[in-house]
Amino acid sequence: MDSRTRKILFAVIESYIGIAAPVGSRYISKRYGFGISSATIRNTMSDLEELGFLSQPYASSGRIPTGRAYRFFVESLLECGMSQNNNLLSMLSDKATDTKVCLDDFLAVISRLMSDCSHYMGVVLSRTTESSILRKIEFHTYKENMIVAILLTEYGVVRHMIVESSGRLTQNDMNEISRYLNKEYAGSTLREIKRALIEDMAEQRQKCDTLKEKAKSLCKSVFSSINADIFISGMSELINLPDFDDIQKIKELSKAIDDKGVMINLLDKILQSEGVQVFVGNDPLLDAKALSLVASTFYEKGRPFGVLGLIGPQRMDYANAISIVSTSANFLSKQLEYI
Repeated sequence: MDSRTRKILFAVIESYIGIAAPVGSRYISKRYGFGISSATIRNTMSDLEELGFLSQPYASSGRIPTGRAYRFFVESLLECGMSQNNNLLSMLSDKATDTKVCLDDFLAVISRLMSDCSHYMGVVLSRTTESSILRKIEFHTYKENMIVAILLTEYGVVRHMIVESSGRLTQNDMNEISRYLNKEYAGSTLREIKRALIEDMAEQRQKCDTLKEKAKSLCKSVFSSINADIFISGMSELINLPDFDDIQKIKELSKAIDDKGVMINLLDKILQSEGVQVFVGNDPLLDAKALSLVASTFYEKGRPFGVLGLIGPQRMDYANAISIVSTSANFLSKQLEYI
């Protein structure tokens, strides 16, 4: 693509992002000039349509960008590098100094601040539970065949779960089980413990210690219920955009967002990727709802810890979204170095 064609394409994309309406050659000529006639711009836009970068909703209307155009535009933005969002950075710094805010609360705050700064939907997928290192686990009798499990992780996060026991166990049994599991697994991540338990329980071997087997069985029940946490903010920001101007679109969007499993699977694709990732026109869930996702992994002492991002219409302000996501991910990664 030559320089002039590229400039005209980017002008159409930026204009459509701003006005949310098909863009005509006269509009581009008046706003950008480029020192060329409206007829030349119109011919170039027609060529871009043939190449699959623009489309025309109806005869005699202006053009709108396609998914291919957005991807080309985003690649250019990522190659140039994005500036830091200083306004967001200031707000994040203020929140980080609040000692009363725990990690989960802070992740929820980040999703809200990203939404406030972009007017899109902010999402944060935290693998804090699975990635956390077990410090201590306790079991307490609750009701008949029911047990309360209390997990304390390295982040000071305490989780209470009620699980069913396969056999009747006294509190003395519970104390013995707790001592055994703490000796066996303290210092391991919860994900590592889950994997070890699954592999160990699958082995066909003679049971040498009844209480030990009960401990592993009970622990497996607890850890099988541990999943990722996801924080979502700004649904109202999203549905107020002109891209979602009818009730059916809003219902479909709300249903897709409410399915946390789908959201987690979508964000999980990014967990092992470095830098900001942009999904536009190339994901079945997003394409069906004409959505885009700008997201990035954040890290805890060098290891992937979670994913944060913005979900918005394909007519997204990608430059601003990339800046917000990059700033948030970098800030959070630095904060997690000191936990």
